[in-house]
Amino acid sequence: MGRKPLLQKEGVLTSINRLLVKHGMPPTVEELRKELNVGSARTVLRYLQELQNDGTIKRWKGARSIQLLKVPHVGQETVAVPVVGEAPAGPLMMAEQNIEGWVRLPKESLRPTSTRFFMLRVRGDSMNKAEVAGVRIESGDLVLIRQQTTAQPRDIVVALIDGEVTIKRFIPGPGYFILMPESANPKHHPIVLHDEFSIQGVIVRVLKDGAALLNLEEPQAEDY
Repeated sequence: MGRKPLLQKEGVLTSINRLLVKHGMPPTVEELRKELNVGSARTVLRYLQELQNDGTIKRWKGARSIQLLKVPHVGQETVAVPVVGEAPAGPLMMAEQNIEGWVRLPKESLRPTSTRFFMLRVRGDSMNKAEVAGVRIESGDLVLIRQQTTAQPRDIVVALIDGEVTIKRFIPGPGYFILMPESANPKHHPIVLHDEFSIQGVIVRVLKDGAALLNLEEPQAEDY
């Protein structure tokens, strides 16, 4: 007869999700051990194996090799935010049928509550020297965007130019605007525009290792 687990699997799953949204990346086994307050990494690995066997998580080799396949039920403390595509890419597709997945974030972090938020996956290196709240924007990350049509000088914005979205630093000038890259790659250059673009939103947070945060299950209507 197998050893009885000390914790419920739902509690372990909730702890993984809590660390994901807190740090923007999957936890290590040691970080999860401390969060669960258990004595050994072997115990954590046993929990992870049970969740993997259930199809609740996916694991592979690596220190942060955990991807949530199902989001734990955490009541009204979190909100499911839609992931609607990637940048740079084509136009934003905000319709429900075009949503690629959801990421649960603490409800208190989505302010003001009357504003809509969405997420994009970052592709490319045009902003890999830029930071939001001390976190760099790198290819593969998810960025949280507060949807709005205006921005303050030097905000990092999602802009629509010639039918494609891009992420750049917004710098207004006298009679013109600059969308400025911040990249270690010298191939990226400032874009000088007059009114040939529109702002789709302002980036307020970067979540590292976006693939591990993404959940493909549709949230309940009251969470969306």
